[in-house]
Amino acid sequence: MHLLSAVDAAVVPSIFPEAFGMVAAEAAAAGCPPLVARHSGLAEVAEGIAAAYPPAHRDLVSFANGDAGDLTAKLRELLGLDPAVRAELGEAARRAVVERWSWSSVSERLLSLHLP
Repeated sequence: MHLLSAVDAAVVPSIFPEAFGMVAAEAAAAGCPPLVARHSGLAEVAEGIAAAYPPAHRDLVSFANGDAGDLTAKLRELLGLDPAVRAELGEAARRAVVERWSWSSVSERLLSLHLP
């Protein structure tokens, strides 16, 4: 986690069908903007993070699965942003994953269910 907070972006080019995009969520939790392949559980995490980004930058969370050109273009754009803007994206990503997938937020949602 300490290393993730020191990098400009975390690229997750996984082609394996992920049940949950843990690597992307961990990067985001460290305040590092993730850029992930858009499929399976990674897509779910990317959608949650993108919803927290300003509209102009929502497309910088994921790239088309298996498309090296799309990955290259989006990584160049992400790394070309002003460092302060990239830091804002990292903070937005962190807030999104804490709100949606932290142990405390998940447990609160589970405990709020009214089971018979």
